[in-house]
Amino acid sequence: MARPKAFDRQEMLDKAMELFWLRGYEATSIHDLLAYLGINRQSLYDTFGDKHALFLAALNRYEERGKASIIATLEQPGSKKEAIERVFRNTIQSYAQSKPRRGCFIVNSTIELAPHDPEVAACVVESFACTHKAFCRALSVAQEQGELRTGYDLESLARFLTITMQGLHVAAKAGTDLAALHDTAKIALSVLA
Repeated sequence: MARPKAFDRQEMLDKAMELFWLRGYEATSIHDLLAYLGINRQSLYDTFGDKHALFLAALNRYEERGKASIIATLEQPGSKKEAIERVFRNTIQSYAQSKPRRGCFIVNSTIELAPHDPEVAACVVESFACTHKAFCRALSVAQEQGELRTGYDLESLARFLTITMQGLHVAAKAGTDLAALHDTAKIALSVLA
């Protein structure tokens, strides 16, 4: 009779996500994962498959959380223009809380792996598409609420906000100070005026 696993899969996935997010894929060895997760090699392979499969699961877990957070903020009742501004503010504020600054796991993975890993690239494309759609919906409602003048190409504006957000992640990871990030977001959001 097989013994039941002595660990929680989601908890292990969250821990793996933290380690990959901090170090990146290439700099994280199987040995590092085993030590950090506190499990043996066979348990890792039985539960998650190989290192790459674990990485993809961690990346998807991060994406689900990030998507849920952005969508929850954008779908709150009230001003959609203010909700979009809040997404940017919350994102920048999150940088102040992480030492060292890790940036965005999706964006980090884009830079490290997407050019030569089709599975990571597909996850990244899906992530950016979800963010784009969420901004697009919020902008549409903002326009209906009279907060945004008509005549805007909402698809292009949502794409601009999505790409600006990704750029902020890269700049934050590179060490740009929070005041400069806030100034950049303020200028980017001025297109909504």
